[in-house]
This record gives sequence, C-alpha cells and structure tokens, in this order.
Amino acid sequence: MLAVFMVALLVQQASADAPVVFDASRVVVGEPKTIAEIDTRTVKGELVCLAWSDDGATIYLRAAEYDRWHNERAHHYFIPVAGGAIAATDGTPQWAAAYWMWKSGVAAPGVPEMRMETDTQTQMVTAVGSVRDGGMSQSRGDPSQSQVSRDYASAQQVATVTIKLKGVVIAESANKSIPAGLLWGWAPAPVGGLAFVDGKKRLVLIDRAGRTFVVPGTGEVLLPAWSPDGRRIAYVQRKDKKTFVLNCVEAEIR
Repeated sequence: MLAVFMVALLVQQASADAPVVFDASRVVVGEPKTIAEIDTRTVKGELVCLAWSDDGATIYLRAAEYDRWHNERAHHYFIPVAGGAIAATDGTPQWAAAYWMWKSGVAAPGVPEMRMETDTQTQMVTAVGSVRDGGMSQSRGDPSQSQVSRDYASAQQVATVTIKLKGVVIAESANKSIPAGLLWGWAPAPVGGLAFVDGKKRLVLIDRAGRTFVVPGTGEVLLPAWSPDGRRIAYVQRKDKKTFVLNCVEAEIR
C-alpha cells in the first residue's frame, strides 16, 4: 500500500514539475493594460529595444536617433511595470542585454527545434511589372520595342526577405533589413511560444505546432516582449503621431 502511495506521489510531483508547453488554441489572454505613455517629444528617436528585468518589476526602453550616415545616438529609459514616471538612465543594463539576446534570437529558448527560417527572393521590378527569366511580366497588352527598352532601363532590383515559423510569416520586408526583435519576442524557456506582429500590425501568439492566437484589441504594435516568468507580454502600440503607449497583457498558459 505504501509503495502504491509513493508511486502516486512521485507521479503527482513529476506532473507538477513538468514544464508548461504553450498551446495557442488554449491560451487565455486578459485585457490590455497601459503601463505608461511614451511621448516622442520627450523620448527622442525610434523605439528599438524593450526588455524586462529578471524580477519583472522594471522594463528597459531604448530609443535611437540616427544621423545621415546612420550612426546611432541611443537614449535609455526605465519604466516601472507597476506604473510611474519614465526615468532616463545611462546605458543598457546587463540584465537588459541578456534578456534581449534570447528574446530576439532565431530559435525558441530551450526549444531549438522551434526555429525561424529566412528566405530571400530577388527580382528586377519596373513601373509596370517585374523582369523574370529574360522576359517581362507587365500590364501592357502589346508594348512597343522602345517602351520595353525604357522599362528595362528603369528596372530596379528588389530583394524581399521573408521570415517564417512553422509556415507562418513572422516578418517581411523589401530592400530593407528586419531588425532582430523589433517585430517578435520569444517566450522564456521552456514555454515554446513566440509573440509577433502580423501584417495587420496586430499582436499574435504562435506555439511550437504552428497554431496562432490574435490578441484582441491590438494594432500598430512594436517590440512584443514576453516576461521572464512567461505570464505577461508587454508591447508598444502607437496612439497617435507623437505618442505611443506601453501596454501589457496577462497570458494564462494551459
């Protein structure tokens, strides 16, 4: 009898200690809550980095201004998660740099098989179509030879970069680089989840099976960032031309 009890206890303990595996079809997400307003007249430059402190009490924000040669002038800020004023700070703290490393990578922390794939397609594009295999895909019904020559002369090379996870497009850009972490953020190990910004600029969650969940009430989203305990997701959302809000949602993983 004692042996049966001990086996049952061990099974129960093993179940309690088993890592939570994120299932996007079962996740329960709360209403977005605003942590702070970000006025770009005070917080100068483009918003380029968002990171949680290890204890989940503070969020680090970095904004960057660029000169004509694209040299960066960075500005650093702390934002209390419980609410409060945005405070300037000197440099990127070590905990923020460590968080950003796993948050913005190409593979899920602790789940190496959950990895994003990048595809680059290059084509020559004119005002009326694209040049393919020595021919011209265009809208003109019967272009003259001189018109075709002008189209070829005006053609520009376009490189389209597409990042996918489980067949789902995570980010896409033409002739521009995609900054790591700007449009996605991994859940901490071993959850196996990703928060990303879709083509409609909504916040979307995806699990290791490729199932997705669109977070209601989100739009114009940037910098999704999963908390270190895997229970909250912070993100920046544009409010108007000069103002962003830092929002946070609770995510109950089942």
